[in-house]
Amino acid sequence: MEKRGQIQISFGMIFSIIIIIATVAVGFYVITYFLNLSSCTKIGLFWNSLEKEIDKAWNSDMTQTVFKAEVPSGITYACFGNFSQMPLSDADKKMFLELKDYGSPGRNAYLYPAGKACDLAFYSLKHAKSDNFFCVPAKSGVVSIKLSKTSFDALVKLSKP
Repeated sequence: MEKRGQIQISFGMIFSIIIIIATVAVGFYVITYFLNLSSCTKIGLFWNSLEKEIDKAWNSDMTQTVFKAEVPSGITYACFGNFSQMPLSDADKKMFLELKDYGSPGRNAYLYPAGKACDLAFYSLKHAKSDNFFCVPAKSGVVSIKLSKTSFDALVKLSKP
């Protein structure tokens, strides 16, 4: 007859291991939640600062400036225009078609890819227009957009810098 070793662990030890595993799992969940919340907050601040800059340009007689703001790392493009305007470049057509499928009528500003932008991928900028649908790449997490308005324009024109 062979002797086999037995591991005897008390109930208290097993319960302690379960509590440690649960604590580590909850810790990872909380960290992930706050990192995602930070990303969503950064998107909200991007739209808010862009809207303020457009309002400032709209209230002035003439302006020509480049707006620069940071977006979260998952966002690769910021697009402007509406879905009745066709994009001029082939690179913008892919994003145009994908954003159109997600669709949000009455909006004129979009973040691509939309799935990485929380529920803030689509935005309606007041006092802004663009001649065609276009996308601006996020270079090192920063999006640059040219804002221009003359004394004869009713709205601020958005374009690539």
